[in-house]
Amino acid sequence: MSRMSRLPTVILLMRKKRTNYYSVERLFENLVPPLSRQFDVRVVHVPCFGVSPVEFIRNLIFTARLRADVIHVTGDIQYCALAVPRQRCVLTVLDLVSLNRLKGARKHVFSLLWYSLPLRWAQHVTSISEESRNQLERSFPSTVGMVRVISNCADPAFESNIVFAHADADRPRVLQVGTSANKNVHRVALAASGLPLHLRIIGPLSDDLRTLLSNLDLEWSSAEQLSTEELIKEYQNSDALVFASTYEGFGLPIVEAQSIGLPVLTSKIQPMTDVAGEGALFVDPYSEFEIRSGLEQLLSSPDLCRRLVEQGRNNVKRFDVRIVADQYAKIYADVLNRN
Repeated sequence: MSRMSRLPTVILLMRKKRTNYYSVERLFENLVPPLSRQFDVRVVHVPCFGVSPVEFIRNLIFTARLRADVIHVTGDIQYCALAVPRQRCVLTVLDLVSLNRLKGARKHVFSLLWYSLPLRWAQHVTSISEESRNQLERSFPSTVGMVRVISNCADPAFESNIVFAHADADRPRVLQVGTSANKNVHRVALAASGLPLHLRIIGPLSDDLRTLLSNLDLEWSSAEQLSTEELIKEYQNSDALVFASTYEGFGLPIVEAQSIGLPVLTSKIQPMTDVAGEGALFVDPYSEFEIRSGLEQLLSSPDLCRRLVEQGRNNVKRFDVRIVADQYAKIYADVLNRN
C-alpha cells in the first residue's frame, strides 16, 4: 500500500492484561473489526498493572514512545493521556468508582493524576453513560460541555439463540455479577434469604460477606476469576440476573443478561434505568424489602419474565458493536481532521 493510501493508525491503549479477568477491555477489543474498515487499529497494553511510583512512571514512558495518528486511552489508566501528544489523544473515563473509595491525601493525589490533569490535557473525552458524564462535570467543572457519551457495546459473544438448560424450576438460579461494595451483595443476600432460589455469586467474597451468607437461610455458591467463556456459561445456566448496585458507571451485566435472554432485576437509579430501558424490573437498591419483592415477582410470574426477556432483547440492539464503533470512528476522524 502506498504512503498516500495507507489507513490512519489508531492505538487502543489499555491497562496491563490479567489472565481470567473479564473487564471492559474486551469490549474495546470487539470494536477492532468494525473500526478496521477505516483505520489500522492496534490494541496495546501498558507493562505495569500496579500504581506504585515506579510502575506509574514506567507506564508513562511506555506510552510516550508509542506512535500513531490517534492514541485512545480506553479507561482506568487515564494518567497515560499525559504522555500522549494532545492533538492525537482520545480519553475515555469509565466512572468515578475508584476515586469515591478513597479519602484524604490519597484521594487528592489520585484525583489530580487520574482525573483532573488528564481531563484538562485531552482534547477529546468520552464517557460511557449520561450519569458518568454528569458525575464528571459535577466533580471536575472544567469538563462541562466537553465530554461525549458513547455507551459500552454489547459483546457479540453473549448473543445466544441456543436453547440452554436452566436450573431446577423449583430452585431457580439467580445470578449476581460482582462483589465490590457498590454491588450491594449483602442487601441482595438478606433480601433473598428464605426464598426458593439459588444465588450464584460471581466475584471474590470477603470474610464478612462469606460469614453473612453462611448464616442466612439461603442456598448459594460462588466463583471468581472466570474467563469470558466461563462467564457466558454462568449466564446460560441461570434463570435471572439480580444487579441491585448502588453505583455504576454503566452496568454491563444488564446488557450481557439481556443479550443472553435473561430477565433482569436492577436498581431504580441512573445509569441502570437508562441502560436497561424497558427490559428490567426496577427496585430501590437500598431497600431489602423492594429487592425481595422484585425477586418474588420474578419467581412467581413466568409472563413477567417472558416480557422482560423480549423487551431486553429489543433494548440491547441499541448497543450493537457496529453502532458504537461508528461513534468512535467519528471522534477519530475529528482528531485526524484537526492534525
